Amino acid sequence: MAARIITVFNQKGGAGKTTVACNVAGTLGLRDHKTLLVDMDEQSTASIWASMAPEDRPFPATPVNLAKIANAHREIRKFVPDYDFIVIDCPPAIQSSAPSVALLISDLALIPVGPSGGNLWALEQAKKLATNAQATNEALRVRTVANMNQNSTIIRQVFEALAEDEEMPMLKTKLGNRSAYKEAEATGQTVVSLSGAKEAKQEMNRLVDEILSVLEK
Repeated sequence: MAARIITVFNQKGGAGKTTVACNVAGTLGLRDHKTLLVDMDEQSTASIWASMAPEDRPFPATPVNLAKIANAHREIRKFVPDYDFIVIDCPPAIQSSAPSVALLISDLALIPVGPSGGNLWALEQAKKLATNAQATNEALRVRTVANMNQNSTIIRQVFEALAEDEEMPMLKTKLGNRSAYKEAEATGQTVVSLSGAKEAKQEMNRLVDEILSVLEK
């Protein structure tokens, strides 16, 4: 069976793309799915994240850095027969072609959204990019992901408004603004494999369950 390709992108930095990409890829790997984590960001944050894992407990998805590879989609296609899932972490740059290229070969696009006005502006740009990709890749499904959620009336109202978008709906699971995600990054793990971090584990497992449900439809 060919790999299902999940692209994580947003036009703005700080929305949590790498956090979502690494945790989703790693959680799929921990569920015994053979998973490839593709780093297309020249900052190489996902690659660095995976490299922080200890030798006796490697990161549960296979990392590959294609940030400086021309026609990266052709390289990614070479991996499709060998993996169950491919998760692509894109750079936060409007001028970069990486998201457009990745979306053309993807089954699902995830757009992490942080709780700020700047993130909402960037979301509109990301939606335009996804819509353009869907004109060519008609099978592409797009979902937003509420990230860095906090117990605030304004933040709750922002995410509730986004959840009403029928064209590009928001997944029900919201990721909290938790220190566990920083700990996972610093130690080359996912929040699912951390000791403790009960809330983060639960929400990440729910998120991955939702992603699998969308892909199976």
